[in-house]
Amino acid sequence: MQALYPALCPLCGAPSDSNCALGGCSLHRLPEPSARAPGPRCDRCAQALPPMLPHGTRCAACRRRPPRTARVVALDDYRSNAALRDWILAFKHRRRKDLGEPLGRALAARLLDELGQAPRGALLVPVPLHPLRRLQRGYDQARELSRAAAPLLGAESRACLVRSRWTAPQGAPESPRRRANVHGAFALRRGQALDLRGVPVWLVDDVLTSGATLDACAQVLAARGARRIGVLCLARAGEGSSLG
Repeated sequence: MQALYPALCPLCGAPSDSNCALGGCSLHRLPEPSARAPGPRCDRCAQALPPMLPHGTRCAACRRRPPRTARVVALDDYRSNAALRDWILAFKHRRRKDLGEPLGRALAARLLDELGQAPRGALLVPVPLHPLRRLQRGYDQARELSRAAAPLLGAESRACLVRSRWTAPQGAPESPRRRANVHGAFALRRGQALDLRGVPVWLVDDVLTSGATLDACAQVLAARGARRIGVLCLARAGEGSSLG
């Protein structure tokens, strides 16, 4: 059967590597679950640190203003992993909704490896698009990732947040306007009865840059009792030191 119907890379259609459980050819292989982004990273936001610092050092941005999210789990770095970047760009901007399934499975595998066990009873909450942007794209990419990852984690995926107003595309990661841009832009979906006390919550998104959007979402969830909110994303963008 393999000779008649060889496994193909979901991204480019080339023959997949037989030993690649997450799909992909040699050029578009997704990161293995145990892979880690290169170099030392902040233990709170996963931002890259100067190479002379030990892994797990708290970056300056998180020391100045600790985020509402407790930890970040990502497949890899956006800029350094060209294969992953190709997957994300096709998924977000080329109407490849079908890529949400393998990418969501890769996210679930990465989180299972990070935690060492399934986060039973956890709630996955996708970061929502504005309805107009969702109409333009045809789907909400974070929701597709969340739906695909949840069954493998024994978790529930619930689109309980809405983007209550349009926000302009975010500027440079260091811009203070990013936080103001998304302030008050998210709310609980109407009719949601949500009590998150004691519930492990993971916000799901594609790419993390400054963290301002995720922080705004976490604020809404914290108001419903969530005390420890993690971030599960495909890639961490931003390079260089934020220690300043």
